[in-house]
Amino acid sequence: MKVQIDDLLAQLGAAAPDPRLAMIEAAVLEGAERARQPVLSVPMLAGIAAVAMVSGALVSGMGAAPRAPVDPLGQGLALAPSTLLGRAL
Repeated sequence: MKVQIDDLLAQLGAAAPDPRLAMIEAAVLEGAERARQPVLSVPMLAGIAAVAMVSGALVSGMGAAPRAPVDPLGQGLALAPSTLLGRAL
């Protein structure tokens, strides 16, 4: 049995598309449209930004007490080369 690829491709091109493909195309286009729309509106984003700014100002205004650096291994903290240079001068 000899198969002619050109004949098969011609038959495929002449065949009507499967109706299920239209449903897939519609679903993909609907998903793409939904993905383009912003999840949060502009006023909602502005409100979130305002709350973040106010809470940041409140936290920074409390004045945290300075703490000693944490040294979990008890090995002594390494100094940066710039601090060593400053001490040598």
